[in-house]
Amino acid sequence: MRCHLVVTGLLASGKSTVADAVANRLGWPHLDSDDQLRSLIGRSGAEIVEADGIDQLHSLEEAVLLGALSLDERLVISAAAWVVESPVCRTALTRRATVAWLDVPVDVALERAANSAHRRRIGRDELAELAARRRPLFAAVADVHLDATRPVVDLVGAVLDLT
Repeated sequence: MRCHLVVTGLLASGKSTVADAVANRLGWPHLDSDDQLRSLIGRSGAEIVEADGIDQLHSLEEAVLLGALSLDERLVISAAAWVVESPVCRTALTRRATVAWLDVPVDVALERAANSAHRRRIGRDELAELAARRRPLFAAVADVHLDATRPVVDLVGAVLDLT
């Protein structure tokens, strides 16, 4: 049963902002991947990468998403961008969630991420490669594909239309 609403996209696409606003409108709890990591591990994604490496961060992000999707309570989830690379997560997303993909241009994501201490540092070339690799994966799980440069109020409305 598809009982959850998941907002996904590249880093700095607005996942947390949109998901939080949607959750408030629906009266559902919002689980944010970044907040869950901080709560469970006591460190940000950037700190986990620095101390333990990117593979450990991805393993934790996968566990956080799968744990949230396994819950029966209806949730709005802002999922880490990497989870679409996990076949297990893609299967869980298609079975347990309605998915909104916030598609953001690489240069816009870099500009937005520049002032964020909780994100790992990433260069333009690396982010462009990730965007190219993940684009078909986001498309495969998304019920709606949204231009993340649109105003937040428009994005929230489009996501609410899915419910």
